[in-house]
Amino acid sequence: MEMTVTADCGNSPRMRIVADLAAAWAAGEEEHVRPWLREDTRWILVGAADGQQPAPGGILPPPVPPEHGEILTVLSHGRLAACDGYLVSGQERVDFCHVLRFAGAARTAALREIRTYLQPAVS
Repeated sequence: MEMTVTADCGNSPRMRIVADLAAAWAAGEEEHVRPWLREDTRWILVGAADGQQPAPGGILPPPVPPEHGEILTVLSHGRLAACDGYLVSGQERVDFCHVLRFAGAARTAALREIRTYLQPAVS
């Protein structure tokens, strides 16, 4: 899976971490995402029914097995960060946004909460 990352994601270590996490999530690389999750991390799929939520400490799978995608924006300030982009599989495109809350402001702090927004593209 090819993931393009916007060039300005290298401004801060936290921005690079967020971009790498989003790319690993999109590729289904759970082994790269898991170390950033605390045991009590909440990963919320916004707008989904309760049955579609990952278990506490679980990893939300990407909505489609993507062939390629792009991370368009990464923002970071203190304990908060966000990124958005899209994934493409065949003719299907899904836009995503992750809003992340880290347990602390240190570069090595684990994630306390992730809110993910998914929107299938309308053609």
